[in-house]
Amino acid sequence: VLKPDVVFFGETVPPQRVEHCRELVRGARTLLVLGSSLTVMSGLRFVRQADRAGVPVLIVNRDPTRGDRHALTRIGLPLGDALTAAAGRLGVPVDDGTTGPG
Repeated sequence: VLKPDVVFFGETVPPQRVEHCRELVRGARTLLVLGSSLTVMSGLRFVRQADRAGVPVLIVNRDPTRGDRHALTRIGLPLGDALTAAAGRLGVPVDDGTTGPG
């Protein structure tokens, strides 16, 4: 059976991957959540960990999330719109697909 190295909905995240992510959160200055409702615990646990440790959490998601109460702020925009706006503020050119090839 050929399977990509991802965790599908309903599957359990391998313990070694969870611990690796916990280590990354422990060393983080900020936790940025992009385009996730944080409906499942596999993502929400890291938001909670960051909040308990005093690490600022920023969430960018169109709709409210389960992690909003742990976040310093939530930007309520579709992810593409939010990232395009951020790129513009940073002076990063963005191909919005309207110019076509050539």
